[in-house]
Amino acid sequence: MRTVLTLLLAAWPLAAAAASPWIVAAEGALVYDDNLSNAQRESDVTEDHAAALRAALGRSFAVAGGDLLVRGEARGARYGSYSGLDRYGLGLAAGWRRKLGLGLTAPWVAADASLFQNDYREDLRDGRSALASAALGKRFGARFDASLELAYDRRWQSDDLGTVPGIPGRPFDLRGRTLALRLGAALSEPLLLSLGVATRSGDVASSTRRSQQIFRQSAAIANDPAFGPDYIAYKLTGARTTIYTADLSWALGANASLDAAWTNNRTSAPGGLDYDGNVYSLTLVYRD
Repeated sequence: MRTVLTLLLAAWPLAAAAASPWIVAAEGALVYDDNLSNAQRESDVTEDHAAALRAALGRSFAVAGGDLLVRGEARGARYGSYSGLDRYGLGLAAGWRRKLGLGLTAPWVAADASLFQNDYREDLRDGRSALASAALGKRFGARFDASLELAYDRRWQSDDLGTVPGIPGRPFDLRGRTLALRLGAALSEPLLLSLGVATRSGDVASSTRRSQQIFRQSAAIANDPAFGPDYIAYKLTGARTTIYTADLSWALGANASLDAAWTNNRTSAPGGLDYDGNVYSLTLVYRD
């Protein structure tokens, strides 16, 4: 938490120097995950719904011919059945975007970076998380647009909670790289459809009951009481995940929208520890 607060205080004079008005954003979402534990065996798969909130306050100003938005964010989630996953996070983020020309169809470039301190009801998942991305996009007429994004994610687990001799106890110390393609289409004036496909390579964490196969393949293992006393969380390296997304956004005036989204994750991991899952969400978005 101290790291995030230090960054917020350091960035405050820069944001306050901007001449543009404050930007306020808020989101409230209902989320359902049919494989919350990222488990392989059907007997270990857990599902649950959650209520999630996110709020951001920022300010934008001109930098290098584009718009830079510096923002502070707060977010949290509460689960229906697995309360050990309840969490809140505070962080700092910055995003920059610039059009490479004039007119509606001119291409654009963007970059974004964020750092969060995350605290869970169960301590195993506590720690910092960071995300950095760069994107290139273009609009094709009034109705269609596309973008290509490259992202790097990093997560640090606060404490080593290992119980197996010789194996680290930080299964949520993770890193990965993602390449994503998104296509958008305006179906009508208030209705926007977005479709995406992405591939992520790197580390993943799963939670299941114990097995010899898991001990042979895991780079880190710790008990995971969030799912029950007989569950363990473990880290797999060298995994590849294919991600499919679909999002339907309905504009509710100039400052709000209602978004319905589906995400399908298909992960291939060493040792045949593959898994897949779906996440469904309904989100009310406000921005001013």
